[in-house]
Amino acid sequence: MPLFPCSKCNCIEDTALSHYWSARLRQKAAVCSACDPTIGKWHGEFPKESAQDWVTDRSGFLLDKGSVERWLGQPVATFARPGQGPCDPRDVVRAHVLALDAVPSAP
Repeated sequence: MPLFPCSKCNCIEDTALSHYWSARLRQKAAVCSACDPTIGKWHGEFPKESAQDWVTDRSGFLLDKGSVERWLGQPVATFARPGQGPCDPRDVVRAHVLALDAVPSAP
């Protein structure tokens, strides 16, 4: 179930419960079911939640920070550079996920 941030209200939305794919085909900003004027209400399949603490991958889909940390087996703060000031943890996770995407798969 790919999740994306609504371009209007920044909530977490499922691509299958909105007009996400038609918006992508038309090269328009994707919005949640509540912000979409043709749907006009939240679907109720899961609670409406902000995407603020989530990480966006390079395809624009959302990754839950806690799930990424469980997958890594360590907090994302581990990947901060020594002496680096406070940073947005989403940037750290994003950089690590992008680095993993760049690693060629084994034959």
